[in-house]
Amino acid sequence: MGGRAVSPGGALLRTSRMFSVPKPLPEPPSSSLHIGDHKSSTMTRQYPQHQSITSPLSSREKGDWGYKRPFPLKSTMATSTPLIRIKQVDSVENVTDFASAADHSLSLEKFQELRVAMSVPRAKDALRDDSSQSGMWPKSVFEEDMDFTDPHSGRDDEKRWKFNGPWLARMNEGDFIQYLNKAVRPRRAQFRALLKGKLAEDMTVGRNKAAMENGKPAPAKVEPRDIKEEQFTEYLRHLRNDRGTLYALVSKFLDLAPLGKPVGLMEGIMQAHVKGGLYGKSGPPASHPSAGISYLRTSSYMENHPVYGPQGRRTPALARVVYPRAGHNKAKLGVGGFVADIPAGDNEFNLRFGRGRNQSSSSKMLKGIAHLDTTTYGGAKAYIEPQTATVDPSGRIVLQLRETHPEARVVAKESKGISLIYHAGNTKGDASQESALQGSRTEDRRMDRIAREVLNYEPTNSHF
Repeated sequence: MGGRAVSPGGALLRTSRMFSVPKPLPEPPSSSLHIGDHKSSTMTRQYPQHQSITSPLSSREKGDWGYKRPFPLKSTMATSTPLIRIKQVDSVENVTDFASAADHSLSLEKFQELRVAMSVPRAKDALRDDSSQSGMWPKSVFEEDMDFTDPHSGRDDEKRWKFNGPWLARMNEGDFIQYLNKAVRPRRAQFRALLKGKLAEDMTVGRNKAAMENGKPAPAKVEPRDIKEEQFTEYLRHLRNDRGTLYALVSKFLDLAPLGKPVGLMEGIMQAHVKGGLYGKSGPPASHPSAGISYLRTSSYMENHPVYGPQGRRTPALARVVYPRAGHNKAKLGVGGFVADIPAGDNEFNLRFGRGRNQSSSSKMLKGIAHLDTTTYGGAKAYIEPQTATVDPSGRIVLQLRETHPEARVVAKESKGISLIYHAGNTKGDASQESALQGSRTEDRRMDRIAREVLNYEPTNSHF
């Protein structure tokens, strides 16, 4: 017997977010072009695939998470982060397979606390050109000239983030052969018809130009059916030698993601026919360029401190040195659960460029950057300022950091009770202040002295 018929309204409710859980997102492609990623079954994935589900305390005490069977209290109540992801509603053992979703949920909360705006990737050529506005300031992914998917919207087609065709540079050989057999070869006749139409337009334009130069009336429009087979064959031979035009026609016909510059073409031809676009080097993202992790359009805002007033720099974040510098490899910092490279340029993170600078206040941090720090409790840490973030094709969040200002670092330490600015010389305070002074490190005392110099004041025993 067939299954029970469901009314249209019932089918709509079953598939709605009120009564169903979205299907898991597919596995993004490998981030490596040559070898697969080394993945572990227990590591935190760089991209979420399942929806995070929570339940109020009154329901969790009964094991009620909105599913048809209760969940065990031993694993769902003995945690401070009641967040789970459902891998399979009905497994072979007739149980619901679930796991903790605190990793991605807490990473989202910590990233939103950083208040970082998502931006589109910047090309290296734009970064070298100081006169280019796109190289100087990151551009938001929510700008109208970039946040679109319709190729017929009249905007620059190379700035789209979604294409019907794949990105050829990331496909392996097996997938590429399958794509040729299923998506390219069956459309040969359509492409030949497109080329005939293109040839007919070029011949019409050429004849009209010749007639105008000779003072004759414009001839009749050339139709694709009027083109002889010999003319079309000669046109195909010409296209084989003009790879710039051929690549542009094929990419537009199959709606392929933009590629980099083909080998052997001159710069002028490339600028005229094949443009790499925003995603020509790295490839288009697997989802919206914001990845739904942040909806801020800009990071240009001013913070107001309750005591010191408007601040010129944002409150820095405390980062952990997770990977010291090794040879030509850059050091890695952990910021809010995300791994990022150290700030580039002449700063205290790069010993090669900053040897002549005063590094007494950051000796601990530089020690962790140069080599693994095994003496500091919890590992070496440093204050940095998140500037912007982008999403790479594999779904990873790529943070761009910059060096924070010493004053902002002192204010951030004072808010945590690590550093005392106006009470640095107070030795008659309560026991908590005395213990804080006794336990302060050398770098904190020196930073207090720097703060007194830059603010031009002397410590007093009275409150500010």
